[in-house]
Amino acid sequence: MITELALNNFHKISRQVRTAIWLYKMLLDIKQQGQFDYQFIIDSLSYNTKNDKAFAASGTMTNKFMRCDRLTTPRIKKDEIKNIILGGGQHLLSPERRFDAIICNSPELF
Repeated sequence: MITELALNNFHKISRQVRTAIWLYKMLLDIKQQGQFDYQFIIDSLSYNTKNDKAFAASGTMTNKFMRCDRLTTPRIKKDEIKNIILGGGQHLLSPERRFDAIICNSPELF
């Protein structure tokens, strides 16, 4: 089993390896305890790196998978978003994410 001490000997840990370690730890905790604490796992196994974009991949790798009709021509049109998010729901979004940011930065929708 990979330990914190063993990983401290590495100068750099890749995002993908870190994510695989998180996934392994989550599955191990589910098997042993029936649940897991994702915040604790991510915070305690960050290896001195930022925790964002754990599953990020470059566009050169993903572009061929992202060019499907469902993504290039969404079923829900922009003017329908206001009918989905009612009663100020747009204020509950986290604008650091792309979709949330698009909605928060499109006041004409509301």
